[in-house]
Amino acid sequence: MTHILDRLGLRRAVDADALTAGAKTFVPVHVGTHDVPIGALLDALDADPTLLPPRTGHLGNWEDIAAGRSGPMDFNTAICGGGHGYPLIYGFTRTEADTEGGDEAYQPGSLIDQGRRHTLPLHTWDGTRFVRRDRGKPLFCPLVQAEVDGQLVPLVDLHWQRMLALPGYRFRQWAAALTDKSPLVTDMLALLLEQAAAQGRNQAFAELISQAVRLDGEVRRCDLRPDGAGFVLDGQRYPSAHALAEAVMLTVHALVEPAEFFARLPGLPPVLPVMSLQLTNVLFALLDMHHPDPPAGPPESPFITHLHWGARAMAGCPPRRGGYLSRRSTVRSLRAITDPLVQHFDAANPVAFVLLPAQAFMLCPPSTSPYDAEILGELFRGVRAAGPEVAYDTTLTWLDGNRDRLSEYLRGRFRSGSGVPADNTLRDPAVPIEPEGFRELTFRQACGVVGAFEEVLG
Repeated sequence: MTHILDRLGLRRAVDADALTAGAKTFVPVHVGTHDVPIGALLDALDADPTLLPPRTGHLGNWEDIAAGRSGPMDFNTAICGGGHGYPLIYGFTRTEADTEGGDEAYQPGSLIDQGRRHTLPLHTWDGTRFVRRDRGKPLFCPLVQAEVDGQLVPLVDLHWQRMLALPGYRFRQWAAALTDKSPLVTDMLALLLEQAAAQGRNQAFAELISQAVRLDGEVRRCDLRPDGAGFVLDGQRYPSAHALAEAVMLTVHALVEPAEFFARLPGLPPVLPVMSLQLTNVLFALLDMHHPDPPAGPPESPFITHLHWGARAMAGCPPRRGGYLSRRSTVRSLRAITDPLVQHFDAANPVAFVLLPAQAFMLCPPSTSPYDAEILGELFRGVRAAGPEVAYDTTLTWLDGNRDRLSEYLRGRFRSGSGVPADNTLRDPAVPIEPEGFRELTFRQACGVVGAFEEVLG
């Protein structure tokens, strides 16, 4: 079978020779900066039944996403409902609150269905018992319980059971991939902590453990420093790197076995370390999360090709707005993590991280707005005729005279700061429609179009 990098024309972009030789251990490629036709990627995924890129959504409200009526979140419907990826659920998020820092997109502190929001009573541990919390501060989801019919239920479990009931969606927990290989992940993290201590570089610790969470669910930046053979995290001493790595895994296990975690919670240290996003991104690839049902045979070699659907924060829409993964500072951190893992662990190979911009599917209107598909087909013809390098400017000009022809629903997708709608408006279920010419757009063109829509309509 032809390697997917060859099918997409990206072998040179990932510097495959350097990855094969081990000269580089992590190379990200943002497909939104390349002229890869959308249809070529979708056809390549269809040709390999074992390959299915994760779409890292968050714990929270997926009911209206699955029904195709979630506004700016509808790209999840197109990717996950359309079979182009699967929802890999990241649970290290915080409840929405009156202050910043909570997840306003998926709103895990509430239940949303058919456009109606029910705010959940939330409880966290105060040192002796679980107490009702107000909405003043965002709370770390794995440490929160919700009150349902007079009973406390782990917030993680409440949402997870609702998500599993949605037909046609193969939800997987990011945390389960780590706990399934808990000894390996713990050993990897212990090695990285030991090397960070030897470097004497504070940033090296932040690349592994970015935050600490108190048992009451409040998250903050942490003070982590070596102390002899051990480590001190916000006053809590761990006797070794391995002991600290095991503590990091506690909150990961909380996502997979929440009831067991809450039963243990009174005996846990008052502050727990939280795994960083940088290490999480490396583990996406090393733990083969692009194969939700791993194929038989040896692991990928001489390097791993990890395809991943990233949304606003991770991928963005270059050139107007790139995501965090392709920033130089992030890539340096990812390589600093991957280098020693590849050197010391047989299970770790160099990584080509192929980032797919999920927001391209914001250009697929719902079946309840067929006229939008006709209008966007007109735009796509103009964009394709103008060439990939001017897609953004071409779309800006087009929007100047055509924006009001698009439905309010489609325009609303591009407003900044919006998530699953909770405006008490009942919308009919829908499926995404690919306008004529959508698959012929390159990802670079699609990102330019989405960027222009965000600029004008956001």
